[in-house]
Amino acid sequence: MRHPLSPVQKEIYDFIVEFYKQNDNLNPSLRDIANGQINGKQVIKKRVGRENIRRRIKMLCEKDYLEERFYRNVAYWVPKDAK
Repeated sequence: MRHPLSPVQKEIYDFIVEFYKQNDNLNPSLRDIANGQINGKQVIKKRVGRENIRRRIKMLCEKDYLEERFYRNVAYWVPKDAK
């Protein structure tokens, strides 16, 4: 059983899942998440600092909601439930 998410973690997780679905399995960058837009539509509030987002994503990986992968030493995150 997974650990519960804080409201901000859930918001970021839902954003990543929705971005992944709407963009043919492409993963959002930290900049995409900070902007909070998917295909020009504001989905979550805009955030200034990307480091806070990075910390929350790390917690999502530790709680087993996301899997961190690397492509040419650049991290990206895939939802565990995504098929």
